This record gives sequence, structure tokens and C-alpha cells, in this order.
Amino acid sequence: MYNSYPEEVIEEVRISNDIVDVVSEYVKLERKGKDYFGLCPFHKEKTPSFSVVPAKQIFYCFGCGKGGNVINFVMNVENLSFIDAVRLLADRARIQLPEGGDEEELERAKLRKEIIKINTDAARFFFNNLGNNEKAVSYLKNRGINERTIKRFGLGYSGEEWDSLLKYLVSKGYKESDILKSGLILQSKKGGFYDRFRGRIMFPIFDLRGNVIGFGGRVTDSSLPKYMNSPETLVYNKGRNLYSLNFAKNSGEKRIIIVEGYMDVISLHQSGIINTVASLGTALTESQGRLLKKYAEEVVISYDSDTAGQAATMRGLDLLSNIGCNVKVLLLPQGKDPDEYIRKNGVDGFRKLVDNAVSLIEYKIKILKNQIDTSTTEGKISFLNKAASLLSKIDNSVELEMYVKKIAKDYGISEESLFAEISKKTKAKGGFRKVVVNSGVFENRPVKEGSSKKDDKLVHDEQFVLALMCLDNSLYKLVKDRLTVDDFTDENNIKVAKIVFEKLESNKGIVSAELFNLLDETTANVFSRLINEECHCDDNKSAIMEKIRSIKLYKIERRQKEILDILKNDKSLDEGDVERLKIELNSLVMKRKSI
Repeated sequence: MYNSYPEEVIEEVRISNDIVDVVSEYVKLERKGKDYFGLCPFHKEKTPSFSVVPAKQIFYCFGCGKGGNVINFVMNVENLSFIDAVRLLADRARIQLPEGGDEEELERAKLRKEIIKINTDAARFFFNNLGNNEKAVSYLKNRGINERTIKRFGLGYSGEEWDSLLKYLVSKGYKESDILKSGLILQSKKGGFYDRFRGRIMFPIFDLRGNVIGFGGRVTDSSLPKYMNSPETLVYNKGRNLYSLNFAKNSGEKRIIIVEGYMDVISLHQSGIINTVASLGTALTESQGRLLKKYAEEVVISYDSDTAGQAATMRGLDLLSNIGCNVKVLLLPQGKDPDEYIRKNGVDGFRKLVDNAVSLIEYKIKILKNQIDTSTTEGKISFLNKAASLLSKIDNSVELEMYVKKIAKDYGISEESLFAEISKKTKAKGGFRKVVVNSGVFENRPVKEGSSKKDDKLVHDEQFVLALMCLDNSLYKLVKDRLTVDDFTDENNIKVAKIVFEKLESNKGIVSAELFNLLDETTANVFSRLINEECHCDDNKSAIMEKIRSIKLYKIERRQKEILDILKNDKSLDEGDVERLKIELNSLVMKRKSI
């Protein structure tokens, strides 16, 4: 999909517009299980066949076959071009788009670049200041932070003078008006300017491209406020960024740990646990959740175990679960933070704790136990009723049975009675257990003119491999060891393969909804159908290996047929040509046996 906006901008627009919210403005949706259904706005129907999958941020109609992400939906429902749909959604999310022909926007783009430069020079100023303040150096030393880590995170110190940073930046040629817009200085009632951050250890905040977009500052004593953060600016939105995600996304880990503050992240990072981030002085937002989902298969929350920490954990669990994250909770001993735990138990001890993180349901049941006195009959009934409500949200039958067995055993009730209570709760919410079966759509579709059924199956298998990789990025290593972009045969599939392979090779990650930003409408519909109807595998590795084998076998069979046709029909071959072709034919036979 060709467009005039940078890819990152389009992805920010997509992430900032929840597909359920947008579609609900046009279609009356009903929740069934984890997905939503309604009457398709693109064709006439009496029975709802239009689905919205919040976990994947995509829509698909089982009736007419239209599908894609939130941008594709707006394009279709409003009859807009891709660019106009992006503009509409950007306006809805209050995101400023870089418009090349707009004089005002050109000025904003210029100011954004200037603020990044100002922040970068401010970070250098703070970093160079650190060694001049004994209190700041002692604080970091007492927290066990070494020089290498200080350099990696660009930690610094803002002097206690009222305008030392201001003077420095002005001396570098920056205008006071631009420095004010960066959030680094404030204006007094008398009209003068002074530094926002004074007498604080400084934590530069980086975006995913490594630009300094803002700062956090911490005092070294007991004065308040303990932490101070940059205000929102043209380059910094605290609800759309995560501290240290620029490092965590390249850690090579399938999970990301989210902790409370800068120092937790830095301490864990120094201990070799790089896949750690923190929200920026705010409760976890949906935009942050979608960023986590993009770069991790599993998110582990590690907040304080006090009442406020438990409340934040609960909010984070629900938010992440609702957008389709596999989320768990790390249970630290009472009163301990990650840094303290590592100092006492070592890195391996902390890693074991992460590996044993509990699921959303386990955590909620644990909190429930702590809140209700189950030593009384009334308390036990109350607990079991509330536990049944929690369990009714589980879609996986095996997982549900395991929890029912454990709770029934712990509280001396029959599994049947607990299942009955869960069933009541499920029916009350209008839910149902969804069983996915192969739709057979591929087998019934017409074969393109000039292509054989085998050719059509090859195209389908290539698409399946690419779609499943978007759903499970961890499959990329397995695929790239066996297939390259050149192994794909269909022209459209080659284009998609180039996108997917490039994203995954550069550790950027890709989700299906993001892929649709880059596809034309027809291709988006094809991949949407695959994702919704076929990519429900019990074992993703086995499924993708089967398709890879099919692709490789097809290529060998096709080359074998070509050679046999040449040997049979080409009368111009000499003995050397014939011998070379026979050797290749034997080689292909051996290859086929080894697949």
C-alpha cells in the first residue's frame, strides 16, 4: 500500500484507534466469547457473519470475505482512499500528521526536529554534570549502578542553579521559545525563564528509534515530589511510550517484564535482564499495552505488592488481557522490589521467579482469597461464586478443567457443582464456547485461469506460512532456516514475504493488523480470511513445518517435470547436456527423500 506518511506514523495511528471502538460507531456489535459479531456493513444479511477480533485488532466477514485492520475498515465503510482513512483516524486520535504541502505542518515538523536536538544536547549537559555532584554519584553507587550502565542509559544530573541548563542551551544557539516548547524550562510570572529540573538525577527517555524525547528526574533526598517528568510536547506523549522499550524490543526474549520505575528497569538491565520496561509516571494505557503486544508474546507485570501496587496490577491485567496479551504476574515477597530481590537471591533466582509467574486467573483468585474469610460457610460461598465468575471468562477447556479441579479439591466441593455455577455465569453473559473447524473455503474456491490446483495450493501454502509468522513471530527463525524470499513463487506473496522477513530480521516485529497497512485491499482480504479461518493451530511449529515441506516438495516436483519434459522433447541436447540433467534429476530425487 503506497502512502505519503512514514510507516511509523501510520502504525501509531492504527495502534491509537481501537478497532472495536471504531467499528461500533458504524455497526451494532455483540460480544460472544472474546470476539464481537454484528451485521456486515458491506453486504446485506440477516444473520451476523461480520466479526471483530480485538486481540488481533482485525475484522473479517465470513459472508463476503472482506477483512483487514481499522484503516481498511474505514476505507471501506466511508469509501475513502488509504491516505484519507489515515487522516480521519489521526484526527479521531488527535495525532498530528506530517503534511508536506501544509505550511503550518512543515513548521511543526521543523519544531519537532529542533526539540529532539534540544533534548539531545540537554541529555549531554546532564550527563557531563553528573560527575560534579557527590550526592548524585553516591546515590547511584549505593544503588549498585556502575559506570557502564550510567553511560548506556545516559544518566545525568541537573544542577541546583535556577537557569544553568537554560544558559547552556542558549549558548548553543537555541531560541528560548523553542526551549520552552521542549518542556525543559518554565516561564515565571515576571516573564523570565528558569529550569524545570533542578537538583535531580536525570533519566533521558528514548523513543523506539533512540531519539531523546523527554526526561524523568529524581531527587537524591527525601524532598517532594520524589519524581518529576517532562510535560507532553510535540515529541513526547507519556501514554504512548514505555521507558527502555528501545532496549527491550531487541533483547531476543519472547516476554517483556513491566516494572514500576526507572531504577527498577536500570537495575534489572544491569543484571542482564534487558527485556524490562516501565510506564512513564502514569497508569498503564491501552497504547502502551498495544506496544507491548507488538514486541512480546508474553507480558509479566512486576509491581509492588502493597495495596496501590495490587490495584495497578489489576488494572494492568485487565487492560492487557482485553487487547489479547498473554499476561502474567510476578509475585515478589512482601515489601521487596526486583532490585532488592536480585541482591539477595541472585539473577538466577529472579529468573526462576519470572518463569513461575502466575496467570491472570491465578492472581485474581489469590487476591480474592486474601479479601474473603473462607473459614466461614458464608465466606466460602461468596468466594466460590466470585471464583466461578472469574473462571467463566476462560475459553480454553483444558485450562478451565485444571482450575476447577484445584478449587474443588481445595474447598471440598464437587467439580460438577462448580462447573454448573460457571455455566450459569457464562449463560448470563450470553457467551458460548467457540469451536473452530476448517472452513473448507480454500478447497471450494475457483482455480485461477491458467493455473493448476497444485499451483493454487502452493500459493495458499505460501500465504499460510506468512500469515502464521505474523501471528507468531517466534516462528521466523524456523522459517528462515528453511525458506528465503526467493523460494516464494506468487508475485503478491513475494511482496508480502519481503515485508515480513525484513521486519522480523531487524527485530522490529510485526502483527497481522500492522501488515494490513502495507497491503492492497484484495491481498488484505486474503490474509484476513486465512488468519480468521485457518490459522487456529494446536501446534504452530508443526503446522508451519508441514506447509514448508509442501512448498519445498512442490518446487522439486516442478523442476523434475521440467527436466523430464526437456529430456523428452528437446532434440538439440548433446550428451553432456543430457548427463548434467540426469545428475540434477538424481539430486532432486535425493532431496525429496530428505524432506
